[in-house]
Amino acid sequence: MGREVTIIKLSVFALATIFSFVAQAQSTVRGHVVNERGDGVEYVSIGIEEDDDENQSSSVGVISDAQGHFTLTIPAGRRDELSFSHVSYQTATIPYTTYADGHELTVTLKDKVIELAEVVVGKKNKSHTLSGKSWLRTSTAGFEGDCKGEIEWGPVFKNRKDYLLTDIMVAIDKCEYEECLLSFNCYEVQDKQFINVLNKPIYQRVTPANNGKQLSVSPAESVVLKGKTKYCVTISVVDIKGKGRLAFPANFKSSYARHKVKGKMKKIPGCPMIIVKGYEI
Repeated sequence: MGREVTIIKLSVFALATIFSFVAQAQSTVRGHVVNERGDGVEYVSIGIEEDDDENQSSSVGVISDAQGHFTLTIPAGRRDELSFSHVSYQTATIPYTTYADGHELTVTLKDKVIELAEVVVGKKNKSHTLSGKSWLRTSTAGFEGDCKGEIEWGPVFKNRKDYLLTDIMVAIDKCEYEECLLSFNCYEVQDKQFINVLNKPIYQRVTPANNGKQLSVSPAESVVLKGKTKYCVTISVVDIKGKGRLAFPANFKSSYARHKVKGKMKKIPGCPMIIVKGYEI
């Protein structure tokens, strides 16, 4: 037993030494993301995309806080440009030469030119469940720890006709955080490329008071989901207070888990039971 303890202590010491060395080789970038009016932009995805060179470190990223401030650690040897993306703004890139000297950055995002669809919904337009109509709970799934902005996750679906997106619904199995903020998104999936169809973010605050309840959010714009087109509606945690986890009822259904900052995507056979509704148009 004594020998086993000694080995464990040596292993921990070795890891601490390695992490210490890596930390010394890393660089830190701090900054503030604002819009063209000087207002801080909340929950911006900031990072370096995957590199095909196996000798390079994997991609890195972070999400800005509610006021647009961020701190990002860059591994040694990386001289890539930084990408800044948000659903309401044009993606911006900052070259290595701009952030290499370590001074604090101010990054300004330009507004998107938003073209809203003109959709008139009348009594003849019927509401339909576009995804999640036959959900049958098989397990639970969710997020835990300091998971802010890392992973977005949701089902893939396709419909024969055009629909106006009206509601995204999800049940809260258990929230252990003091409070967390969910972000909902909707993508058109083309050859494994995710194309955002929203122009405005959709947020929903969750607390333990929501345990066992179903939440429903709606886009603040007209979003048309085209027939015979593949879509993915995702959910992620962009802000948390306290420690714990957030769990949803889950089902074995084709879905995508995607790293919001790094862009890395993985198809998996299960996801939170997200229900999507819309009007036929």
